[in-house]
Amino acid sequence: MTTGFMPVTELLEYQVDMDRHGAILVNEFCQTSNPDIYAAGDCCVSHFNPTGESVYAPLATNAVRQGMIVGNNVVAGNTMPYVGTQATSAMSLFGETIASTGLTIEYARKNGFDADCVQFEGTWRPEYMPTTDKLTITLVYDKKSRLILGAQLYCQHDVSQSANAISIAIQNNNTIDDLAFVDMLFQPHFDDPFNYLNLVAQMAVEKERQAGNHHPRYTALGNFHN
Repeated sequence: MTTGFMPVTELLEYQVDMDRHGAILVNEFCQTSNPDIYAAGDCCVSHFNPTGESVYAPLATNAVRQGMIVGNNVVAGNTMPYVGTQATSAMSLFGETIASTGLTIEYARKNGFDADCVQFEGTWRPEYMPTTDKLTITLVYDKKSRLILGAQLYCQHDVSQSANAISIAIQNNNTIDDLAFVDMLFQPHFDDPFNYLNLVAQMAVEKERQAGNHHPRYTALGNFHN
């Protein structure tokens, strides 16, 4: 049994800088240490927004974006930067949806964050509807900055798009306070008046309040509200 991926980059060995696994190092324009050579996809690293570091994340989502960026920058000069990744992914396994974005609590602490997490257990839409399914969400955040660092979701219903929503929140440096009350639709066929993403963020806000860390920070509203 084997797991994971390894870059196949022997062609450029000793010609461009690589990490210890052989993944090509690139700047924000997907340019290598040789300015005439660009790299995209599974052969190179990606900027991982939750930590601010370059990581090897061989995902199709990264590859197609980097490929378009390289095409633009080769033709038009370095005018289009790569905005980074949260390594968002999902899978359907035996009828269950498993989705993830950003950091787990273990990975966050390993990377030096003063991180904590909360877990919401409920349903993806109101229990008074004819059918619904149980849902579990873990939300990971930094206690000092209150920034959202990651989330993991598990449900029989397809909740994969919620991982995309959290990915956007991480990309935009949103906090648990932003997510707790951000506007989302309500229609009982789809969710509750407070979406489950609101609810798990509200749990995080309350956990910090009880710990004496009640200093809301609303990055979505600008510095005036910090």
